[in-house]
Amino acid sequence: MTTRTTPPAAAEAARTALRSTPGPVPARTAPVAPVAPDDFRDAISLLPTGVSVVTAVRSGAPAGCTANAVMSLSLDPPSLLVSLTTGSRTLAAVTEAGTFAVNVLAWPDRHLARRFATAAPHERFEGVTWSLAHGAPVLTRSSLTAVCEVSEAVPLLDHTIVAGTVTWLRTEDTEPTVLYRHRQHVLRP
Repeated sequence: MTTRTTPPAAAEAARTALRSTPGPVPARTAPVAPVAPDDFRDAISLLPTGVSVVTAVRSGAPAGCTANAVMSLSLDPPSLLVSLTTGSRTLAAVTEAGTFAVNVLAWPDRHLARRFATAAPHERFEGVTWSLAHGAPVLTRSSLTAVCEVSEAVPLLDHTIVAGTVTWLRTEDTEPTVLYRHRQHVLRP
């Protein structure tokens, strides 16, 4: 398994391409004030998102963090994208192991979102039932678990986007946890 990390020059070219807009750019008559992070956080909370815990093994121990920036990338091959803070222990574990799991939290385990976001790294798995599947820690009860092999990691701003090819799936008939307006909700069909 090879992990490709985009060189800084290629990452900058990708950022430039993302900033460019097709066609003429309208002239600005006044400087545009930047959007404040708190304003953006409040606005983006209107986009419902699944609540996941991304996990990997590092130095023989499980590592993990809460992640909302998870999306499907491709059906052929089946692939996911996850966005992790550059410099995080979980990102280091993911890139070191070359394998990670995305565990979509089931409603009964919604409390794990806070734990995997705020607890000390060595406390995150305390009392959590999990097992190793295809090289990655998987939570026992989750709506969806996808184990992925890292295919590419691209630094972008203060995060790194990790693309993973899905090698194993498990789904359960449990309602997932969804984040909306800074609160967790259950999604029932």
